[in-house]
Amino acid sequence: MRAAQLPAALMLGPMIAAIGFALGGAKARLSRPFALGAQTVLGCLIAKSFNSGLLSVLATHWPTLIGLSAATLVMTAALGLLITRRGWLPGTAAIWGLSPGAASVMVLLADEHGADKRIVALMQYSRIILVAFAAIAVAQVLGHPGGAAGLLVPSAGRALWSPPLHALGFVETIALSLAGAMSAKLTRRSSAALFVPAFGGAALQAAGLITIDLPPLIPAIAFGVIGWYVGLSFTREALAYCLKILPRMMAAIVAMIAMCGLLSMLLAELVPNTDPLTAYLSMTPGAARARGANGPIDHGHDRGALHGQGRRRLAAPDGLAHSLARSTPGVATRVNIAR
Repeated sequence: MRAAQLPAALMLGPMIAAIGFALGGAKARLSRPFALGAQTVLGCLIAKSFNSGLLSVLATHWPTLIGLSAATLVMTAALGLLITRRGWLPGTAAIWGLSPGAASVMVLLADEHGADKRIVALMQYSRIILVAFAAIAVAQVLGHPGGAAGLLVPSAGRALWSPPLHALGFVETIALSLAGAMSAKLTRRSSAALFVPAFGGAALQAAGLITIDLPPLIPAIAFGVIGWYVGLSFTREALAYCLKILPRMMAAIVAMIAMCGLLSMLLAELVPNTDPLTAYLSMTPGAARARGANGPIDHGHDRGALHGQGRRRLAAPDGLAHSLARSTPGVATRVNIAR
């Protein structure tokens, strides 16, 4: 899938392959420790994105960016809650499936909180693909069709097999990952495996105390592990059920993309020198991951900082989605399909 330049190839490819194995009768399953290990790597990857460019944009435009991020959270949460209460999608899948944040992260958090990871994964990854193609459509309308090419074709960057650039930074990153794993074990909250490296690493790197250096192959393996973790849990009945409700999922995702598109127009007006395409990519959940899960990428200084806007919507979705899921009494968390 990566050779075909498809969005989120490093997650979707292993997941589709694992679904094929599961439907063919394979009994292999990946246990939770594998998923926790992948979470620690994703946490370090998120922390690495908090660079000087992002911090400078935040320092200048923080009221606008935080306000629009909050608006995105509220709008997507309201849509997910409406769909859940109406019973248009099973259980609390809509709440987790529409929640902003990295798709792989939200799948694992949904699984931790009792939602069906297969339905959530299908919603999150469908969102990534729709967002990528919507960005291409936006670029065509705005008259610069090459502007969204990076969503389908990763920018030239480090090859997957590249070694660490800084040996000390790599050791510090491994230590950060281990700290996340130990925090998850001690607190018995698997989300700590993500949040400790993500926010602890971001703070330490911003203070100049560490340098986060991840060879591209390690995040690629982490994405693959998550794909296998989800894909191997599918059954024929589960896949048939997911395909049955797919039109409703797509309708919900399109509604979310449209709402975020309206907010992106506001962002382009409020932040100087922000073109509409960059505003769309920074405001729409899933746009950054459509590129990042394809492989190594290099962002320009300003655009990379604005695309980092999406990565800040991470801690809030976990707590908000969990609260919304608990506020829907009478709604079964997991859908009753063959496991």
